[in-house]
Amino acid sequence: MHAGNKIRTLAFITGLTLLLYIMSFLFLPANTGAEGLYKKAGGIYKEPRNTIGYLSIGDSESSTSISPMEIWNTYGYTGFNLGVPAQRLQDTYYLLEKVLNKQSPKVVLLETNACFRDFKYINALETIVDDKTKKIFPIYQYHNNWRYFHFYMLKNLSADVTEKPSPVYKGYQYNVNSKPYIGGPYTEETDEVEVIQDQPYLYLTKISELCKEKGIRLVLYSSPSPKCWTYAKHNAVKQFADKNDLDYIDLNLSSDQLSIDWNTDTRDGGDHINYYGAKKVSAYIGSYLSGLNLLTDHRQDPRFESWNNEFKTYETQTMKSSK
Repeated sequence: MHAGNKIRTLAFITGLTLLLYIMSFLFLPANTGAEGLYKKAGGIYKEPRNTIGYLSIGDSESSTSISPMEIWNTYGYTGFNLGVPAQRLQDTYYLLEKVLNKQSPKVVLLETNACFRDFKYINALETIVDDKTKKIFPIYQYHNNWRYFHFYMLKNLSADVTEKPSPVYKGYQYNVNSKPYIGGPYTEETDEVEVIQDQPYLYLTKISELCKEKGIRLVLYSSPSPKCWTYAKHNAVKQFADKNDLDYIDLNLSSDQLSIDWNTDTRDGGDHINYYGAKKVSAYIGSYLSGLNLLTDHRQDPRFESWNNEFKTYETQTMKSSK
C-alpha cells in the first residue's frame, strides 16, 4: 500500500473513532445516575430471588402509568415497573427473558404503545457490531436516545449537573409536573385497524410465547394517552389479544371510570400521565390483579419489611406534593 493510501486510511479510522466517541458522549442517557431511567431496569436485579409477583413492561407509557408502591399499600402485592422510554419490543423481550432467570412473576402487564414502534435500520447496525465494540462506544448501547436528541440531549449538556433526577420507586418514576391536555374527546370508534409492523409483531408474539412457557399470565394494557392512542391501535391490539387468548385492558376507554382529569393528570399535554394519573391507573390495575386471585398479600410478612419501609419514603414524597 502506498504511503499516501496508508495516511488516508489511518486518518479515516482516526476520524471515525473520534466521531464515535463524540456521538457516544452526546447519546448517553440524560439520567446517568443511580436513578436514571436507563439504569433503573437494573434495580430489579437487586430484588431477592423470586420475590416479585408481577411486572409491568413497555416504553415510557409503562414507566409513568403504574406505581408498584400504590398497589403494595392497598393489596400487598410485590411488583416492579420495567418500563423504559422509547423501548422497542425486542428490547422488552430480552430484558424480560433476563429478569425471568431470577424472578418468577405470576403476571406480566405489557403496555401496548411499543407495539407501534419499528426500528429496522437500527437492527442492521446491531448485526455488525459485537458486544465489545458496544462497550467501547456507548452510542451502540444507547442509540434509542436519537428520538430525544434534538430537544432533550443538547438541553441536558447545559443543565446543572447537580440537578436531581425524579425519584424512582420499584421502577416507577415519580413526576408531579402538570400540563393540561386541551384536545377534547379522542375515543371516537372506528373499524380501522392500525398495522403492527412485522418486527414488533414478531416480538409481541415471542413475549406471549415466553409467558406461556413460564406459566405467566400476560395482560396487555393501554395507558391513557390522547397523544399516542387511537381507536385503530385499539383494534389492532384487540385482534392480537383475541387471537392469543389474552386479556386486554384499554384504559383510554375507561377514562371516565378512572376519573382522569386531563387538566391535572398529565405531565405533558396528554402524552403521559403524571403521578396523579398514575395513582388512578394503579388503583384500577390493583383491583384487576386482586380479581385474578394469583398474587399474595405480603404486607404482614416480615420478609418483606423493606417494602413497608420503602412505602414510608414514597408516602413522604407524595405528601410533599399532594394537591
